[in-house]
Amino acid sequence: MKAPTDKNTRDLLPTHDLAGERLPAPSKGKQRLDAMRERRGLKAVTVNLPAELVDAFHAKRKQQGKTANAVIEKLIKSQYLRDR
Repeated sequence: MKAPTDKNTRDLLPTHDLAGERLPAPSKGKQRLDAMRERRGLKAVTVNLPAELVDAFHAKRKQQGKTANAVIEKLIKSQYLRDR
C-alpha cells in the first residue's frame, strides 16, 4: 500500500494540468490582420441591431453596390458627426 507522504507516488498527482488552461496561440492570419489594421489606422466596431434592420441594410447596400464599411463610414461622417 502507498502512503500519502510518499513523494514519489505517481498516483497521488492530480489528473489535470497544474498550470491551468492555456489560451491557444494566436494564428498568423490574425497577427497579419491586426498589423494591417494598425498600419492603416483602422479599428473594429461591433454593434447589435435588430435582425430586420440588418436585413434591410444589406438589401439596400447590395442594391447600390457598396460595401458595408463605406456606407457606415459615410453615415457616421454625414449624419452623426455633422455640426448642428
